[in-house]
Amino acid sequence: MKIVGVNGSPRTGRCTSALVGAVLRGAKDAGAETTLLDLGTMKIQGCVACQRCKRAHRCVVKDDMQEFYDLAPESDVLVLGSPIYLDHVTAQMMAFIQRMYCYIGSGLENCYPRPGVKAVVGITYGAGDPKLYDGVLDWMEGRLKYYFEIPTADKLKVPESHAARLDESHSEIRKAYELGKRLGQGG
Repeated sequence: MKIVGVNGSPRTGRCTSALVGAVLRGAKDAGAETTLLDLGTMKIQGCVACQRCKRAHRCVVKDDMQEFYDLAPESDVLVLGSPIYLDHVTAQMMAFIQRMYCYIGSGLENCYPRPGVKAVVGITYGAGDPKLYDGVLDWMEGRLKYYFEIPTADKLKVPESHAARLDESHSEIRKAYELGKRLGQGG
C-alpha cells in the first residue's frame, strides 16, 4: 500500500501539516509506504494550457510537480489537505490540482495512471462554524471523482484550527490517524 499526502499550505509544520501528517502516520504504523509532498517548499507553477500533455499524460513543465507524476502510477491513496484562507483551497493546492490536467484526455476522458485509487480530502480553517467550508470539500471531492474517477474515502476538517492544539489529543487528529491506519491496512 502506497499513500501520498499533499500538504497544500504555504506554511510548513502548521495545522494542515498536522492533519495530513496524522493520516500518513497512521498509514505508516499500519505498514503502508508513505510520501509527503509539502507544497509550501515546492516550486509548482500553474498550468500553461500548452496541451502537450495530452499525448504523454505528463506535464512538460519541468518543476517540482514532476515528483508527483513519478509517484502517481504506484500510489493507492491520495491525501489532499489545504488550509482555507479566503473561501477556498490555497493557490498552491489549486496549482497542484490544475496540473493534474495532464491526466484528462482531449475528450475529457480519465487518463489517471492507476485505476482503483482512493482519496482523502481535508481542510483546516480559523472560523468556528463547523459546516462553513463543506462546499470546498465537496469541490475537491468532485474534481477527483469527475475527472479522475478517484472516489473519496473520507473528508476531514478542523474548524478553529488557529486556536486549537493540533496534536494527538485533538479529536480530528485522532480521527485522521485512525483513518490512516485503516487505509494503510487496505481499508
